[in-house]
Amino acid sequence: MKYCSKIKLNKYSILQCMLLILFITYPLFAQKNKNQDASQYSVNTTFPEFHELEAAAMEDSRIEELKEIVSLHLSKAKLENDSIEMARAYYYRILIEEPETALLLSDSMIKVTENSDHPNYPTLGYTLKGNILYDQGKFQLALDNFLMAYDLAIKKENIQDQGDISLAIAAIRNINGQHDAAVDLYTRSLNLLKEKSSPVDSYDDFSTLYYNLSLTHLRLSQLDSAKFYVQQGIDLSRKKNKKEDFKDFVLVDAQINYFNSDYKRSKDTLLKYIDGLEGTSKAIKLYYLGKIEKFYGNEEPGIAYFKNIDSIVSSTKDPFEEVKDVYHQLIIHSALNDKEKEQIKYIEKLIYYDSILSKEHENVTNKAVVAYDIPDLKRQKNKAENQLKTKSLYLILIAILAGLAIITGLYFYIRSRKMRERLKLLMEGSQIEEEKTKTITEHPTSVPEEIRKDILEKLAVFEKSEQFMSKDLDMYSLAQQIGTNTTYLSIVINHYKKMNFPTYVKDLKIKTAINQLSENSDLLKYNYQGLAEIFGFKTGESFSKAFYKKTGVYPSKFLDELKAR
Repeated sequence: MKYCSKIKLNKYSILQCMLLILFITYPLFAQKNKNQDASQYSVNTTFPEFHELEAAAMEDSRIEELKEIVSLHLSKAKLENDSIEMARAYYYRILIEEPETALLLSDSMIKVTENSDHPNYPTLGYTLKGNILYDQGKFQLALDNFLMAYDLAIKKENIQDQGDISLAIAAIRNINGQHDAAVDLYTRSLNLLKEKSSPVDSYDDFSTLYYNLSLTHLRLSQLDSAKFYVQQGIDLSRKKNKKEDFKDFVLVDAQINYFNSDYKRSKDTLLKYIDGLEGTSKAIKLYYLGKIEKFYGNEEPGIAYFKNIDSIVSSTKDPFEEVKDVYHQLIIHSALNDKEKEQIKYIEKLIYYDSILSKEHENVTNKAVVAYDIPDLKRQKNKAENQLKTKSLYLILIAILAGLAIITGLYFYIRSRKMRERLKLLMEGSQIEEEKTKTITEHPTSVPEEIRKDILEKLAVFEKSEQFMSKDLDMYSLAQQIGTNTTYLSIVINHYKKMNFPTYVKDLKIKTAINQLSENSDLLKYNYQGLAEIFGFKTGESFSKAFYKKTGVYPSKFLDELKAR
């Protein structure tokens, strides 16, 4: 069951995606016999024969005939009081009905099998219901049903269901910005998959997880990890001669190259494949082409790409996260060119599509967007409407640009002064001042007090052990090591350390690096890559970025000062 960012981005129905795996996973689907005379079915038809007829009709899209078969199947199951066969008949009804009816049928499937000892029921009912809610964008309700299904899969010791449902949960968390948790679930699924199979034998599962992990690491700006998994996918798809999958991975690689500032390589790849794309997939790739043109100073080609995106989104009514930046760019362009009507049009679209995106993230809505950006955009719209009458837009824009220039100058001056102060503190052997936080008087109610205290004590030991220097450390392995689960561990770290798990580990590594570099001059002969190996980073770039983020000082400045001494 391929729950992933790929499904969300391309808007493939999860319910449709699930069809392929269910025909394999659940024993209720027998091998289809297409030569069987469909006109011969009746209440006297055996259940295995019904399974064959239904599967064949479904595959051939003979929907009206499928409805007739399912109706007889359900009548026979009710007559014989066979709850599992009722559920199997409901399954096909769920697939072909509209969402509201399908939800009611899912509830019926759950109800008739709620006391069943069958390994797949009522788990399947909750899973199907979660799928329908997911496709409707009701992610919190979908998550509730997937969690119920997962709990049942645990109780019934159904490993296959556990893995499939975990990916569904990861997809929801990913969509709602919980990328750390999604990476943890995807990584755990990949590790379990490696224990029982190989990439060649389980191509679909491995390629899906590689794709999920590359995209999720990209969302976390963890470019090294994203590059690693996308390369795994490229190599595997090339080996299996899966051309479409190869193209998908190469296009993700183009996005990674963009964020690595390798604009030429990114542009060449995007242009090579862009004509074969359509809808939202094409719009997302056009976004990166537009940004690259803007970077090179090619204003008009960049705006042309953004206007193309506007046409696609207006047609599909399927906005994606970057579309907000697209309309911001179009608003600025129209304002600079004294095109007030265009500016108003783009502001209205930005407000509209932002509201749609906010609904899709209904339980993790960004308060800054709701409370600040949207009212501000509305004010801009009113302002532009007034400017359409007064034609005073140009002078106002000049004032705004002048103000931005002053603010930008002040920003860089203050940043430079702060960096000098921080470097001085580092050279004097002082610790970089941590962010001052209020004394914690409230504790997370979702973690029992005894467990919370135990985790904090074990984290204190962990912080002194330097086990965090391992490049392969992840949240799952640390949770196992200290005897808890990733959910509790994530909550405790986020609440008490005021940061997510990757940042927590990186900060520990950088603190150790500062101390050891200050005390051991032999370390100064290493380049960034060498220091990355010593202090548990995958690349010199990731070490450099983590160092600057923690200290506010570029490591080159720090190392130069140490060498000068």
